[in-house]
Amino acid sequence: MVPATADPTAREEIEDLRENDREVLEFLSRDPGSLVGFQGIRRRLRIHPEKLSRALQRLARDELVDRTDLGYRVTPKALSILSPTAIESDSPGVPVLQTYLPAGTDLRGLVASLKGAWMGPLRWYGLSESEGEIRASWLTEDGGIQLDVRLRVGQLSITALVDAPDRLDEAARLAHQLFQHLSRGAFARVSG
Repeated sequence: MVPATADPTAREEIEDLRENDREVLEFLSRDPGSLVGFQGIRRRLRIHPEKLSRALQRLARDELVDRTDLGYRVTPKALSILSPTAIESDSPGVPVLQTYLPAGTDLRGLVASLKGAWMGPLRWYGLSESEGEIRASWLTEDGGIQLDVRLRVGQLSITALVDAPDRLDEAARLAHQLFQHLSRGAFARVSG
């Protein structure tokens, strides 16, 4: 996990991590630009809330994880000492829905209004922002379905990541419910 060329102090810091700390750090490093909520991490990793809280506190103290109002993310310091093989990208998922967004939709306002929202069995997971795109994610309580909503100027798409192929129909149904909620917010947030 730690490259041989890493600073010896950094190497010791990573090697001294407890199991939950290491698991959280590796999970967050898979998508370094994402901000993942506490409950999203808990659901995905299935770690007891107290253990997760202590792990995040230790990682923040060691400057390996940042906490923001929107969630947790891995720091540049952590990325500089993790080996590239520790950062695995998640599978791209299955496209479920893609549609046009009205011109002038306030994407940031839409995402801000949805941050932390629960919609039926979907729980807020986190968000990331890259050049020209905002991605907001929701997860079922059991962690078996993740829906990623990608917003760009004029475009909304929803991708499903499922733990088993037989859950794809359920994911599609939930994606359409999520879309209904999003579309109400999108039309309300068209800048005039």
